[in-house]
Amino acid sequence: MTPSCKCRLKHLINLMNFLAIYSILWVPRGDVTEHTLQHYLQGRNASEQIGMIQRVVQYNATVPAECRITISVEIEKPRQDLFSLFGHGDVVFVSKDVAGHLGYKSAPEAVKKLYSLVKPGAYLICAWAEKGADAWGPNGAVHSDAFPPENLVDTLGAGDTFNAAVLFSLSTGKCIQEALTFGCQIAGKKCGILGYDGIV
Repeated sequence: MTPSCKCRLKHLINLMNFLAIYSILWVPRGDVTEHTLQHYLQGRNASEQIGMIQRVVQYNATVPAECRITISVEIEKPRQDLFSLFGHGDVVFVSKDVAGHLGYKSAPEAVKKLYSLVKPGAYLICAWAEKGADAWGPNGAVHSDAFPPENLVDTLGAGDTFNAAVLFSLSTGKCIQEALTFGCQIAGKKCGILGYDGIV
């Protein structure tokens, strides 16, 4: 990975921790075209989140395909109001906690059964700790094994790290299989260090 790519990935990982607050601040008050932010994650207020997404959808309808903003959402907590976000992302992350709350026993089962809730052509992704991660998309199922560190040090932020790494990989033109594997690799590396310094 080149230094510039490492910088972009580290920025995206750090972004995961405050994106919900940041996006609420800028989207209602500014012009979407003035920003390069490409993804929304971790909606804490579903109605506000959907309103912001609708503004991006309106913008996307006015520009060529190569200029459109990719939208991603995460359904992290088992709250009914957040479930409305399933149909609003091009890339949709559903957490193990939510999948379990809905009665699913594995990531492959969750993404297959929940895929009907996402919009056509979207990817639905579920990470399952030591079991790795699974996705379902237009071409069916994708899986990546986990990449656990030799010594488990710090798991705080591993989920955000996984999401950021997947989105980063997709943004560089990688396919979903490559992105899922990269996400698992970087999340595993994060679990082997304290904090984020040295992750890339």
